[in-house]
Amino acid sequence: MQRAPLIALLTDFGLSDPYVGQMKAVLACAAPWATLLDVSHGVAMGDVAQASFFLAATLPWLPPGSVVAAVVDPGVGTARRIIAAELDGRFVLAPDNGLLTLALARAETVRAFDATPHLAPASATFHGRDVFAPLAARLAAGDAVEQLGPLLPREGLVALPGLSAERRGEAVSSRVLSVDVFGNVVTSCDVERFGDFRLARLIAPVGRELVRAATYGELSSGAVGFLAGSQGYLELAVRDGSAAAALGLSRGDFLEFWLPEGGA
Repeated sequence: MQRAPLIALLTDFGLSDPYVGQMKAVLACAAPWATLLDVSHGVAMGDVAQASFFLAATLPWLPPGSVVAAVVDPGVGTARRIIAAELDGRFVLAPDNGLLTLALARAETVRAFDATPHLAPASATFHGRDVFAPLAARLAAGDAVEQLGPLLPREGLVALPGLSAERRGEAVSSRVLSVDVFGNVVTSCDVERFGDFRLARLIAPVGRELVRAATYGELSSGAVGFLAGSQGYLELAVRDGSAAAALGLSRGDFLEFWLPEGGA
């Protein structure tokens, strides 16, 4: 497979400090021919679940052979592993802290390797610059992923409990993965699993009838809609308003829906 010279960055570093710039500086030296893509540096600090959503939603849009350095790593410098994973022909470097949870759930082909390196000098507090960026450059240059360390069983990777939506009869338990800038609430209900519905009701935390919609525009002003979002997950939306504000929801909140299979 021919690699695309693209390295994508996903972090919770923000843009006020020099951290993103320093990662890009390392990559400019180690892989000057590569194109750098910023997926986001606005992941909430230490929010591995939100990072997992950003990664899973973005991977399918990257060309095969792309390399993602996903650095939301509250355990940096500890004994946590660094994973080099090949997911459907794309490569992801991430801490083994659950960040891969949603991407693994969606991927058809998975190979994961323990890339925990012993590189010196490496700051114990900035593996994004000193470890992830050099490893990303190696993969983008064509190094085989299996050269980075031993193969790991898929089921041996850390998974975030309760992150993926689960059905229990007509009830579906879910989480708020993210709230976007428009106030739309992205749930962990994957469209491929839960998108075939005609009727829905939000049971918890607040009982609320939901309007099934295909677009934001077909909602009446102030109505709470439930629709298949562009990121591959079901969303709650309010036309001319914020669903998060209307429902009092925040990132990480628990949700329970009445969602009969195939409608009712």
